Formats: sequence, C-alpha cells, structure tokens
Amino acid sequence: MNLPNLAAQKLIRRTCMLLVFLTLASAAYAGEPTCGLTVASIVSRPTVASATDVTQCGVAELEYGVERQWLGAGATRSDFSGGVRFGLAPNLDFHWFAGNYISLTDPSGHRTGYGDNWMGLKYRFLPQTKHRPSMGVFYQVKAPTGDLNLGSSGKVDHQFAVLVSKDIPHVHWDFNVTPQLIGRVGASGFDKNVGLAWASWIPVNKRLTLVVEPYGFTALNEATPGFASAMAGFSFQAHRRLYLDTGFDAGVSHFAPHKRVYGGVTYAVGNAYTGLRQQRN
Repeated sequence: MNLPNLAAQKLIRRTCMLLVFLTLASAAYAGEPTCGLTVASIVSRPTVASATDVTQCGVAELEYGVERQWLGAGATRSDFSGGVRFGLAPNLDFHWFAGNYISLTDPSGHRTGYGDNWMGLKYRFLPQTKHRPSMGVFYQVKAPTGDLNLGSSGKVDHQFAVLVSKDIPHVHWDFNVTPQLIGRVGASGFDKNVGLAWASWIPVNKRLTLVVEPYGFTALNEATPGFASAMAGFSFQAHRRLYLDTGFDAGVSHFAPHKRVYGGVTYAVGNAYTGLRQQRN
C-alpha cells in the first residue's frame, strides 16, 4: 500500500477535525424529541443513486459488501468494501466508505491491496409531500489512500450530488445528478464529468424489494470515455435493523464494465443519543 501523499494527509486531518466539531455540535440534538428514541436501518445499498432519506438521528449504521467485476480485456476485480453512516441531526448524516480489500487480475498479473477512503455529508432540505418529491444534497471527498497499482489516482476527488426522491403507488424512486471533480494524474487541476442514476424500488412483499437502476457517467477526458450500465437486484429486510442485498449489473454501452455481481449487508448498530439522553436525565 502506498502511503498517503501530503494533500491526502492534510485532508484526513481536516476531516478528523470536522468530525470532532460535528460530533460535539450534534450532541445538542440528543435532547430533541425526534432523536435518540429508536434504532432502525435506513437502507441505501445496493444502488448507485442515493435517496434523500438520512440515517436516523443518533443512529450508527454499518454497510458492507463483496462484489466481483468483469472489466473487459481479460481483467477482473474483486473487493470487500463498506463503511459507516451516522445520523448527526434529523436531516443530516455523515458517511464514511472505504475499499477495505481489493484484488485485481489483468494481463499484467495479479495484485491485492487497499482502496481509497471517501467521506461526506448528506442533507435533506425539502421533505416529501403528496404532490412534491423530497430533495437533498450530498457532498463527498476522496482521501487517496489506496494502492496506485489497483486503480487509485493518488489525487483528491470531489462529488457534488443533487438528490430527488418520491414515493408513488407501488414504487419508490431516487434520481441523482452528480457532478464530479477528478484530480488529474501527473498534472495539477481537475477533470470534470457528471453522473446520472435513476433507481426504482418495487416491493415484492413486506420484506423483499426488487431494485432496478440505469446509471452512467459522461466522458471525463479523452482517455476515459462515458458509459452507461443497468443494474437489477433485491433488498431483503431480515429485521428492522438488518437488510441483505444481492444483484447483478451489466454494461449497456461500449466502454462500460462488462458485468458485476454483488452482495451486502446493512445493519443499524445502536443509537448514541439514547445514552446521552439518559445521562442528562
């Protein structure tokens, strides 16, 4: 694994400082009537699109998964990745995601190692009504801690997503528009592209949900063309705290990864604000 560069080290330190500040500030919400009362999972896997729903106030959730991708030209990639979400306030949560283990095989050989870290904040600023969708924003930044020979650029990247979600009879949908700033390898500055994703959640019964999603990205630069893919999978509620998911996606344009299979789990660990509320009382 390569050591983080100076920019990544500064980013990690600033992120840690921000987390300390947010943790102290969000503790004020422990006394709110809507915080610290329940523990339930707000599922976000397995889609590319992110819903406007945020993790319950005070709740910590773990989400991890395994996947295997067939990239084309004889290359395959397997990884185990995941992270933590924490509900800071009724409409604000924190996200941390990392590639914990990556295995890449291509014509040049077989390599294993660690991936990059992503951290972000999601804020829902408009609730859903009968005639209006809910809306939110989601900012994420990448700390380039991953191995360069496994695809990490060694550069800081940024994502700025606009989120739209709506429940209609027999289906829930999430639509995202995600501009990206991707650090240039071997040069200063950023390349830019935009991601689009539209996920539909269709209940099969009380516990099982069918998920379908077309998604893709515009061209980043001459060496990285745009692509489109489509995903289909299932999410199963084993418990109000626990969701399981599995599925498959395939490229529908020339430059897309050929196919991917995956499975994962989302688990709500507990509510930190419950303890704070009890201490205050």
